[in-house]
Amino acid sequence: MPAGKLLLGVGFYGRGWTGVTQDAPGGTATGPAPGRQSPGYEDYRVLSADCPPTGTVGGTAYARCGAQWWSYDTPATLTGKAAYARERGLGGVFCWELGGDTTDGALLTALRTALGPR
Repeated sequence: MPAGKLLLGVGFYGRGWTGVTQDAPGGTATGPAPGRQSPGYEDYRVLSADCPPTGTVGGTAYARCGAQWWSYDTPATLTGKAAYARERGLGGVFCWELGGDTTDGALLTALRTALGPR
């Protein structure tokens, strides 16, 4: 498949677990963290306010908040992912789903700025 026909998908949500006992990735959990729409899923706009990131691994931010551990993209991590897509000549980047972004569009703005004009 030609690179120009591929799109890189990014989530405007996080994945979370509960029952964690360590800050770093790779620990154990007892199940999915509570989410407003579905267990284990929460919008970036909620996570960025309630559980700010404490580190990154593999180009994705993570945070431990009490007994919950979340992994999600931030404007900084999306800037890196957009740069990856541009450097490799990919067709673009798509996101799911816009309602998870902040009211000022922090994630969408980061993608737009990082991708720049074609």
